Amino acid sequence: MRQFNDIMLIKCKFLFLTIATLLIFPFVAKGQDYTYSQFYANPLYLNPALAGVEYCPRIAANYRNQWPSLPGAFVSYSLSYDQFVDVVKGGVGVILNYDKSGTAAINQFTISAMYAYRLRISERLSASFSLQGGFGQRNVKLEDLILDPSTGQGGGSPVQPVLENFDGNVNYMDFAGGFFVSWDEKFYLGGAAHHITQPNISFLDESDNQINMKITIHGGANFGFDNGYGRSSDGEFTISPNFLFQQQGNFRQMNLGTYLSYSIFVAGIWYRHAFENPDAAIILIGITRDNLRLGYSYDYSLSKLSNVSGGAHEVSVAWVFDCDKKSKRPKAIKCPRF
Repeated sequence: MRQFNDIMLIKCKFLFLTIATLLIFPFVAKGQDYTYSQFYANPLYLNPALAGVEYCPRIAANYRNQWPSLPGAFVSYSLSYDQFVDVVKGGVGVILNYDKSGTAAINQFTISAMYAYRLRISERLSASFSLQGGFGQRNVKLEDLILDPSTGQGGGSPVQPVLENFDGNVNYMDFAGGFFVSWDEKFYLGGAAHHITQPNISFLDESDNQINMKITIHGGANFGFDNGYGRSSDGEFTISPNFLFQQQGNFRQMNLGTYLSYSIFVAGIWYRHAFENPDAAIILIGITRDNLRLGYSYDYSLSKLSNVSGGAHEVSVAWVFDCDKKSKRPKAIKCPRF
């Protein structure tokens, strides 16, 4: 009996911690998005203007496990499909995201669709402009935590008054937009704004916990070893330096790094800085073989959590389908694949 009471007390304390987290967090920080280290391997998540840049149909899947050595790791999944459609003169795409946050078991699911209009400004300059709309659902399940009624004063649950105003399932609409420019298929620059309407995702009826608007700027170049610069051909060694800047509320980060590719092999190294402090060093290995692209990356934390967090593991896989090469199609806009 004593062991049973100890278990119930632990569950009670855990529920208090969960409720406190959900109550306090909205006042100290607004909602933040997850960040994928292989950002070009998840192109529709990075920037909706990248829909259809390959022209041929493309399907991509991504998995990220952040801080796996800590209890309640942050796990994210993403699945997307996009292609260029001649009739609408642009790219279309759809992306599904699922995130699970820590020991509070907060789950978030989103599905979004996008259209990116392609504009051929000149023989050397191409641009893409996009709009995105989606639906999101955020929920937390507390029913698995059973409380002993005797733990509350007067024989009632001590968290019951809080739960009366608690909604464990929140639905919302979300919108984004972006642009992407490619010069001579060698230099590229893009930008996106996510959560334009800053939807409220609070679990409490009278609380305000908006998702901050996220601003993204990314760009880079492709430098070939043989001819000075240009897109890699078979057997050519290519260096692709790039950057990524993101700001969401008071949180800002900058990624600086480069891709190295030769034949079917790709490697990459980055440094991610969160402005207030160093965040992580990132390494990547990958292959691009015919239609298949497969990548693995590891984030080594440079913060105080470096010895205990376990960093972050990320896996990406993509398949680019064959399509009609004889159609009068625009050239694919070149950018990194991981």
